[in-house]
Amino acid sequence: MRTSAFDFLSNLDTLLAVFIGAGLATGGALLAEIIQERTNRKRRERDAARFFGDILMSIDQILSFAFHSQGIGDKWGGVSIRLFKTALKEAEVYERNRERLFDILDMDLRGRIHSHFLTETFPIEALIESSEDIASIENTLGRGVKLSKKEADKLNVQLSELFEAREAGLTALKREHAKTDDLCRDMEKIAKVKFNTLVDQANSPAPTKPPTSGKTT
Repeated sequence: MRTSAFDFLSNLDTLLAVFIGAGLATGGALLAEIIQERTNRKRRERDAARFFGDILMSIDQILSFAFHSQGIGDKWGGVSIRLFKTALKEAEVYERNRERLFDILDMDLRGRIHSHFLTETFPIEALIESSEDIASIENTLGRGVKLSKKEADKLNVQLSELFEAREAGLTALKREHAKTDDLCRDMEKIAKVKFNTLVDQANSPAPTKPPTSGKTT
């Protein structure tokens, strides 16, 4: 009986050791998995912050060049419009990768990024469409096409409304554009990098135009 009791206790100790070892192994594996998942989540968040920060600064720089170009020559000339179109194409990169925004865990920051892109994109689209409509109406009025006074007045009213809408869109775009630096500074904390920008072309002085020489009589 004594031998059987000792054998039972010995087997019980072995069984208990097996259970403890299995529990420790399982717990260790779960802990390692949790740590790995947390590390991967942080890495995805960091990569997403870097990606969106780069896109924001890229659009910001293009818009700065566009604003600066408006102080040289024709405010709504071909160069300015092309720059606005380039900024809009750059914003399409965001649209194609918008799902990566969910890798950023801060819900408030995530909402601010998305809102910023929308608030910048809509005015850019409106500026381009308004400029195209203005060019079309001005072309119609300037071709010498015979129009009734009522038709001409209607086109001039539309033209005036488009001018006002375009300037209002530009003001809204500049206001939102000014928020980019603060937004990127918040993303820098997650991205662990600093988003460097070139010289702000929008705030740099436009080159002075050479004086025109008039004919003397």
